Amino acid sequence: MPAKKAKKHAKKAAGVYVCATCGKTAQGAYHLCSPVKAKEMYVCAFCGETSGDPRHVCAPMVTEMKYVCKNCGRVTPFRGAVCQPKPIK
Repeated sequence: MPAKKAKKHAKKAAGVYVCATCGKTAQGAYHLCSPVKAKEMYVCAFCGETSGDPRHVCAPMVTEMKYVCKNCGRVTPFRGAVCQPKPIK
């Protein structure tokens, strides 16, 4: 039986810019004072925040945490996102 694919909590964002002055992100360059095209950004499925870190953790996501990796200690709401999942009680 094939393993189920883990649900993604972040998807890649297209057309994202970062302000070189303050570090804020926006979907279009016209909302920033000094826009620079972001290399690789992700949009969190839980809070909607745009981040350059695919491992972003936010308050709404923390309430959904169900598994911890026995190997590295990373927590996740998805069983397939860690190599050695152990349910959090």
